[in-house]
Amino acid sequence: MTVQQDTGGGPATACAELDVTTLRQSTTAFEGTATSIDGDQITLRVDHWYRGEDASTVRLDNTHEGQLESFGQEFAVGQTYLVYAKDGKVPVCYGDAEATPKLRSLYDRAFGQ
Repeated sequence: MTVQQDTGGGPATACAELDVTTLRQSTTAFEGTATSIDGDQITLRVDHWYRGEDASTVRLDNTHEGQLESFGQEFAVGQTYLVYAKDGKVPVCYGDAEATPKLRSLYDRAFGQ
């Protein structure tokens, strides 16, 4: 499975705080561990699906219509992240973030885990 970074708001977009309602609007949500980083492509091993596919890996593709955009998150191999997307697009704001107990709790509340 491949998802792309959504570049809708551009880099100057102000981010509202992530909430349960926003997460529930996603079509894909998972926790995964970064296994490789190759330029603008990050491969994650899916550790837990909250919503969506059942693939064992997901590739985040940071190219959009021939233009490179930056992910909001600095990825590192071996680190765990929470990712959500709507219709294959990862939002610029909080769409990909390092997994923390607080963020996991928010995902659990949103998806009834």
